Amino acid sequence: MLDGFAPPGNDSDGDGLCDSSELMRGTDPMLADTDSDGFTDLVEVRLGTNPVVPTSPDRATVFILRESPDATLQVPIEVDVRGRGEDYTGGFMPLGAAPETTSSAMDFFSGTVALYADPSGNVGLLDAEAASFRGVTGRTRLGYEVRFAFGSELPRSCIRAYSFRYSVKRSDGRLVASERDLLVVMPLDQRLETGDWCTPSGCI
Repeated sequence: MLDGFAPPGNDSDGDGLCDSSELMRGTDPMLADTDSDGFTDLVEVRLGTNPVVPTSPDRATVFILRESPDATLQVPIEVDVRGRGEDYTGGFMPLGAAPETTSSAMDFFSGTVALYADPSGNVGLLDAEAASFRGVTGRTRLGYEVRFAFGSELPRSCIRAYSFRYSVKRSDGRLVASERDLLVVMPLDQRLETGDWCTPSGCI
């Protein structure tokens, strides 16, 4: 690479982003993880986070599921509402994946439930399995949970990430809350800061 020019197809740091793409995006073609946040540049590009800002993605939105048949993960979701007798129902939606593109968080999703309301007297009925609170009145905090399990998936021995969205809608169809989080699937013996990310063949 000379004077900011990178031959097509070169990937000096082996992160899956071609040197020419890195120069265009402002990432370092000699570092797989330009901002040293544990997420490679390719992963951040595919997830839509910023590969040159170490606080992106926000660690509060990152949840780790281990590569083990009995591994499970519970992601808490809290929403504050002011009800007038409406119902509030939570829903899960898988989004992008990185570095791969052929799977999603749905592969590990095992369900979502309604857990609690505070104060509990503001809710007429908590329908846990439907992830719904019925007849909510007044200012109330609603607690949901998204559940994941590794199950019978084949271990890959490398890290990958899947983004997902959890939304809460009122019974009239109005969206009252939406939260985007990251499910990171990781081998048992690895850590986010030092682990090996799955790397596609070739570069983009």
